[in-house]
Amino acid sequence: MNNENIVDLFERAAERKVTKLDDKQLSTMSQTIDQMLRIGGEIGNTEEKLRKLRDQYRQISEEDLPQKLEQLGMKELRLQDGSKITVEPFYSTRINVKNREAAHDWLRQNGHGDIIKNELSVSFGKGEDDLAQETLQLLQETGHLPSQKESVHPSTLKAFVKERIESGDTAFTPEIQKDFSVYKGQRTKITK
Repeated sequence: MNNENIVDLFERAAERKVTKLDDKQLSTMSQTIDQMLRIGGEIGNTEEKLRKLRDQYRQISEEDLPQKLEQLGMKELRLQDGSKITVEPFYSTRINVKNREAAHDWLRQNGHGDIIKNELSVSFGKGEDDLAQETLQLLQETGHLPSQKESVHPSTLKAFVKERIESGDTAFTPEIQKDFSVYKGQRTKITK
């Protein structure tokens, strides 16, 4: 059977399936498609509503309540039901790819290189399988597995930045903090 005959066979099979659809089946399919589109719209609307609610919550928690308590000269507030409202500092930080080298250099030069996770890996090109196996064997014989990627775990970095700022470390200047994309804010906490 040649290619044209195969194409003709598939086209005829597809035509038979389409022509076999009656008005009821088309109506059911149309209703199902409408239902899918409606649900997709509801999902989008719900996600947008959730995003707006999170933004409103963040505004109140990180800006409105801390400002109101500060205006009243208060750090915390106790309610009759036993709840306590406090404002605590929080830190957000991450090392961008473009700042990674500078941030890691600063960590090493200031005695904090031990928080850098260092992974080592080696890539070999086509036809270098034997060399790859030899290298792997040598590394394994010395108790090492090759791979390299340097990073600082986000939780470790956040704790490190908080410690540096709250301890008043003068080496961790605002200019250096830019390499760590440091954001410092306040957040309201309600406990019962």
